[in-house]
Amino acid sequence: MNRLNLTIIALLLMVGVPYYWFMLDTSTPQSEPMPISMAQLRSLAAAPVQEAPRRIRFEHVAKQSVTGNRITAGVGLKSIELYTLSYMVEYADQAPILIGSGIASEDVARFGHDNFFPRAQARIASALSRAQMLVPLALTPEQLGGLRMLGQSEQAKALDAKLARQQQADSKLVPHRVAPGIVVIPAPKFQAGARMVYVKLASGREYLFAGNIARTYRAWSELRPPARFVTDIGKKEDRGAIMSWLLTLRKLKQEAPRLVIVSGNRIPKRGGLLHYFDESANIVR
Repeated sequence: MNRLNLTIIALLLMVGVPYYWFMLDTSTPQSEPMPISMAQLRSLAAAPVQEAPRRIRFEHVAKQSVTGNRITAGVGLKSIELYTLSYMVEYADQAPILIGSGIASEDVARFGHDNFFPRAQARIASALSRAQMLVPLALTPEQLGGLRMLGQSEQAKALDAKLARQQQADSKLVPHRVAPGIVVIPAPKFQAGARMVYVKLASGREYLFAGNIARTYRAWSELRPPARFVTDIGKKEDRGAIMSWLLTLRKLKQEAPRLVIVSGNRIPKRGGLLHYFDESANIVR
């Protein structure tokens, strides 16, 4: 083998090995699913003398494009669109509960979003002004923006007080019910303030909102954590904890095949979620 070939091989190794390790490798420390079961979530959600939620609506507020490997190792360099979403859980005879409140317009560019849909955020603001509770999936501008836009209003204070009680319950590190049909699953080892939310409707249909724990379907279905250049460089993240939560999602899906897992970036097709908080938006957008 001549010197040129050896040089080429050496260069390929110098570039290829780090690229594979930091961009494609999906390995993690030995991990096990969290001790959470569908039976436990269903038991917590049950409220025999209280009405269960009837339906769930969603709003798409903003989006940003990121390299696929950044959030799901091994999927390639092609850009993936991540959406800022808010969900409204509706009851027949009581005020709705929001999962996420969108993002303030001044934070859109600051946090790298390409597009912002002000009408969607306005509909979220309207719903938030009459909501009985806000249940964020994380303590981030994309989840708390709408709440902060309420300023020092009485509604903001009421929602903040209920959120503080949620966080106090989160500190026990076990799933807990926040309302009929709605269970919060704290995930602090994944990310400070991170959580998933389980919802069971009166119809029996079940949803699990995965938030940042699984920002794409492939993350939990193929057990692909973010690339190492995200988790191992700078502020390090616990890859073992990330994998434990991905394993948990897959385990819950195996226990309940009809469970709709809503990844952090996309609304599942045929998932039964209704677009727009306000029906009039279907006519005028």
